[in-house]
Amino acid sequence: MKYLRNLSITQRISVTLIGTLLTVAIASGLLTLTNFLQWDLSGYVMDGRIDSTIVAAVSRTSDGHLVLKPTAEFEALRRKAPGLWFVVRDQSGDQVSQGQVSAPCASVVATLPRLFSGDVTDISEHNNLSCRFKTMRTHLGEAQIVYGGGPLMPMWKGAGIAVLQYLEAPFFLPLLLVNIVAIPVVVALALRRLKDVVQLARYVDINRQGLRLPEEGLPREIAPLVRAFNAALERLDAGRTQQDRFIANAAHELRTPVAIIRARLDALESGPLKVKLEQDVERLGELTDALLDLQALKSTIPRMEPLNLVALVSETLADLAPVVLAAGHDVEFVCDAERLDVSGDAASLRRVIVNLVQNTIKHGGDAITLTVTVRAEATQVLMEFVDTGPGIPPAWRDQMFESFSRYTRHGSGAGLGLSIVREIAVMHGGRATYFEPSTHGTGIRVSLPRIEASKDGAGLAGNTAL
Repeated sequence: MKYLRNLSITQRISVTLIGTLLTVAIASGLLTLTNFLQWDLSGYVMDGRIDSTIVAAVSRTSDGHLVLKPTAEFEALRRKAPGLWFVVRDQSGDQVSQGQVSAPCASVVATLPRLFSGDVTDISEHNNLSCRFKTMRTHLGEAQIVYGGGPLMPMWKGAGIAVLQYLEAPFFLPLLLVNIVAIPVVVALALRRLKDVVQLARYVDINRQGLRLPEEGLPREIAPLVRAFNAALERLDAGRTQQDRFIANAAHELRTPVAIIRARLDALESGPLKVKLEQDVERLGELTDALLDLQALKSTIPRMEPLNLVALVSETLADLAPVVLAAGHDVEFVCDAERLDVSGDAASLRRVIVNLVQNTIKHGGDAITLTVTVRAEATQVLMEFVDTGPGIPPAWRDQMFESFSRYTRHGSGAGLGLSIVREIAVMHGGRATYFEPSTHGTGIRVSLPRIEASKDGAGLAGNTAL
């Protein structure tokens, strides 16, 4: 049972069915053997397989009469049993024989056309088998054979051979082999729709609302589980929608009191307390604006169009250069390509660049250099932002893109800038990740699917220090 728990559904069903089939086969063989064990096994019996050897040595002449044409196997049998005799008769009554028929079996030969199969045992010969007769389907058509004087074997050995012949019967062994091969294939075909469900389930994510697993074509036993899973997804989507609505309403409601507090702070006399309060209000305002931006991003359908990411990054960095320089930092744009096109919303992607540059200004340290690189890699276009600041501790890297996640508890900012970057990247079919720069500092990579370049516009390129 422990072994079955580690198998797939297809393997479990296949192993169970094949095991059942083999059990039936073994049970049938044991029942046949039990039937033979009821016989008196003290005597001797002829090998029941020699009839095939005899029939194989019989053929027809050109005029249709039966004739004996000994084969090598037949000659070996005759040398082993010099007293062998037999009579082979076809449906037309023509027959071929060899050897002296034993006395107890003479009547069998005389009445052979009316007989089907059986054994003749001579009591005077200690219950030894005298002859055997049967009807067979052969290359001669349906034929009857009676024979005796063949090599003898103990009765118990003959019973064992009979059991094996039963298990190797034309209808049984092929059926067993076909089922062993067919059962895994049939089960796999029956569950192929389940593989599609599993593949789609890999894409279930909190950021992909409305995604449901297909219920059509599933086995009756699996369909309720998938329906229950879809119902759970509906509840999660409803909860996420309610949460987003609450955050948006709260952010809107916060704007008015924040503005009132700012106005009242302006009326206060200058001093350390006023500076501290202004910093707190500024942070609260940033949080409110970030929440509204995040909610707008989720509720607005992006305007996707082909755009040259090289030109977009270059132009946006040029606009931000005065802010970066005023904060005492440097920024450099690196790109060897004239244009690299993606399908995206220009305003959203510009927000990614602004957020990452502002994040560097706030948390990068003093007099750092920010290098922004745009390059192609396989089917992706990569934007890489690397600064020369103190870097990010490894313990925080896995959660840095989560909402309200900040490097330090008392750090500035709302903790939503990188979360918005990730949301926009996912919205464009890409991703935002941290990577270790070759020297030191912080590295953030945004990857987007690349498309064929459009024909209009050349864009900006080259290495530019801003």
